[in-house]
Amino acid sequence: MADAIAAARGRWPEILAALAGLSDAELSDRHQPCPLCGGTDRYRFDDKDGSGSWFCNQCGGKDQRGGAGSGIDLLMRRQGWSFVEAARQVEAFLGLVPDHQDPRAGSATSRNGKPWRMPEKPPADAPPPPLNRGATAQWAYRNGAGEVLFWIQRIKLRSGAKAFLHRVWLDGDWHRPSRRDAFTCDWPAPRPLYGLPDLLQRSEAPVLVVEGEGTADAAARLFPQHAVLTWPNGSKAIAKADWTPLAGRSVTLWPDADAAGLEAMQSLAALLHPLDCQLQLVALPADLPQGWDLADADWTPRQAARQLAKAAQPWTPPEADGAGNGDGPPPPPAGAAAPRPAAPFLCLGYDADANFYQPSSTGQVIRLPRGCHTATHLVALAPLEYWESLYPSRTGVNWPAAASDLHKSSAAMGIFAVERIRGRGAWWDEGRTVLHLGDRLITPEGEHPITKPFRSRHIYQRLERQEGPCGVKPLTVEEAAVIVSIANRFRWEVPASGTLLQGWVVLAPICGALRWRPHIWLTAGAGSGKSQILDRFVVPLLGDLRLAVSGATTEAGLRQTICSDAVPVVFDEAESNEKGDQQRMQAILSLARVASSESSAEMLKGSPSGDVSRYRVRSMFLMSSIATALKQGADKSRFAQLTLRSPTEMGQEEREAHWQSLDRDLERYITPQLARRLIARTVSLIPVIRQSVVVFSAAAARHFDSQRLGDQYGTLMAGAWSLLSDAVPSQKEAEECIEVHNWDSYSQSTEVPDEARCIQTILQRQVRVETDDKPVTRTIGELVELAACHSSCIDVSPGLAAQTLGRHGLRVDQERLLVSNTAKAIEHFLADTAWQNSWSVVLLRLSGAQRAGPVRFCGAGMVSRAVAIPLSVL
Repeated sequence: MADAIAAARGRWPEILAALAGLSDAELSDRHQPCPLCGGTDRYRFDDKDGSGSWFCNQCGGKDQRGGAGSGIDLLMRRQGWSFVEAARQVEAFLGLVPDHQDPRAGSATSRNGKPWRMPEKPPADAPPPPLNRGATAQWAYRNGAGEVLFWIQRIKLRSGAKAFLHRVWLDGDWHRPSRRDAFTCDWPAPRPLYGLPDLLQRSEAPVLVVEGEGTADAAARLFPQHAVLTWPNGSKAIAKADWTPLAGRSVTLWPDADAAGLEAMQSLAALLHPLDCQLQLVALPADLPQGWDLADADWTPRQAARQLAKAAQPWTPPEADGAGNGDGPPPPPAGAAAPRPAAPFLCLGYDADANFYQPSSTGQVIRLPRGCHTATHLVALAPLEYWESLYPSRTGVNWPAAASDLHKSSAAMGIFAVERIRGRGAWWDEGRTVLHLGDRLITPEGEHPITKPFRSRHIYQRLERQEGPCGVKPLTVEEAAVIVSIANRFRWEVPASGTLLQGWVVLAPICGALRWRPHIWLTAGAGSGKSQILDRFVVPLLGDLRLAVSGATTEAGLRQTICSDAVPVVFDEAESNEKGDQQRMQAILSLARVASSESSAEMLKGSPSGDVSRYRVRSMFLMSSIATALKQGADKSRFAQLTLRSPTEMGQEEREAHWQSLDRDLERYITPQLARRLIARTVSLIPVIRQSVVVFSAAAARHFDSQRLGDQYGTLMAGAWSLLSDAVPSQKEAEECIEVHNWDSYSQSTEVPDEARCIQTILQRQVRVETDDKPVTRTIGELVELAACHSSCIDVSPGLAAQTLGRHGLRVDQERLLVSNTAKAIEHFLADTAWQNSWSVVLLRLSGAQRAGPVRFCGAGMVSRAVAIPLSVL
């Protein structure tokens, strides 16, 4: 026990954080509440001489009436442990256990009585260990991030036999094991697989497992399409390797040509079976030499592929035989470790100070800080019986040993990228469609429970169940015609609006599978039927694959509700009457702007605690209001504005007859069953729709002479096309579909670039002009015409116009308009616009604009640099 206390010196902060759950603040030398008895400032952790010392004037000291204590004393009192139990837990945490047992193995004794030392992680620039003293080859074992953890060396003995050595980093160098060592230091179980980084990078590749590193290198050359793996320390150490990265993968096992090799692969197959692997076992010809393996093969890769195709056979688990007739699988080799039970959770990796897991019981991703790997948290990953079976101790479960193994597994998996998490919605997953409905995935192969391993680099976590389109027959083209008809019968100002609405309704449920996500804004006056479109047409056709909100909804509320889902947002009453409403809507439009395109960029939101939340929104928005809140050109090009005609344009009788007919058809046709069948059609056509988007976007870009407008309207047209055909359109068909509509209003509302709108805002500003007789009001544009002598006015002379312009940071000089870069008047003109602080940069984009200066602006009393704009472009 004294050895444990001595070894803990200088490491008490990390020991108490892991074993006692103390925070960084509670392990700092400042007065604060006591973690044992509370209070306000009676406690501090001073850790004198690395002893873990602490002081509490209420409960410290030997008699617990105030005074100091040691690290082991704090641990005992915090956890309610005896000295023996606390010392044993510290031993396990520090790795001071016999060499043949894992840190979880309780009090068993070693074969040779030597303690086990925890090896260190080698530095990134550490050279390989030297090949000397009989070493003929060596292989590096790496974690999921590709970092070297340890080496296995092959040694040629004097007898001609071969042996293998573990070379780990210890005390600043690669340690070479020797019988004279007072300890052992092999890398602890579960150990990473040889070839792990390649396995994780090639998530779609089939897996080939062989025995031995040399054989694995040879197999990798013969089977370049496979991720080739092996494990360290031979057939008796199969259960000491971490096989969880193979969960859900297609795995082929190739044994050596001997009884031991076949026996090893049979044992490995039984170990992989609970991980839901698709297993195959190679049946070798009987005439092969004893001990033959793939390193002895002289095949080309093509010949090797043919041999594999002929010899690989599906592996099925043997049936249990209670009679013990000997027909079952061979018993494990003597002395082999019992196979570890399949973990009821996936270890996903780590990031900063936390590990990530996905328990099969919940299917949700859990972020668990390293200091919180305690009993309470770990039983949320797996039931108590699991931990008791793997980490037994005299008091129940050796929790520090379990936490230690989880930290090692997380380190082996590498850094976990949160963007791998996918919520509900339709997704494009490396060439296949995946519809995530909360508790199950729908793929072309069928339905897959979310709690079962799924072959993908993405993590589909369990969420609230959605019904979706399961179990219904997709709509046919003929049946989808009713949706086209009803959408076109709404009284649109621009007939193309009906087609765009169809496209949005079709694409919205699969927005996560699109490269570009167009938005629409529905505007109409009172009594025009706007609510009918939303409540009777749009929302019913989206089924439960949508988020419907209204009124005072905020950007933060939307972002946190959507989280990792790919769902459309239907936003009614998106008005911007008051200043607060305008700011709120601009924040929501910023969210919609980010959601439009598929990119690797994320939204990062900080918190007072220092944590960072990452968001990647993949939603299509439908906003509805009397007037739009679109101000910036970037927003106007991402929203198609659909406007309904005023009801006063029709007589009362005609209007009533129109709505009665439309109401009957909405009631008759727009049903939950039709919605499910429409979504089923759309999901089944995702590959076709993605190709159609490419064709329509190219045609629309040529028509509008704008790639942005091509992406926006081409995508919506592709959605509408999918109601008319099951095939990808030709270029000619796409162009014809676009040409039949009048797009003038859409082009005019979005094509004006920012620089043109910026100078227009300045020129349209009205200012007061003090004449000799009376003050008059003129626009900046009128004053520019007068100062340039391009027009005349009785009240305002060219000189007075130039003087007034100068006071506002503007000057006409030789057919150019000079705009000051720093004038406060121009900043006031552009208040509450995107150009308020950047007009000098934006205006330089105008044709012929150049930098000028320094320029004196008479009347303003200043000299500044300016942008010179030819009057001909104004």
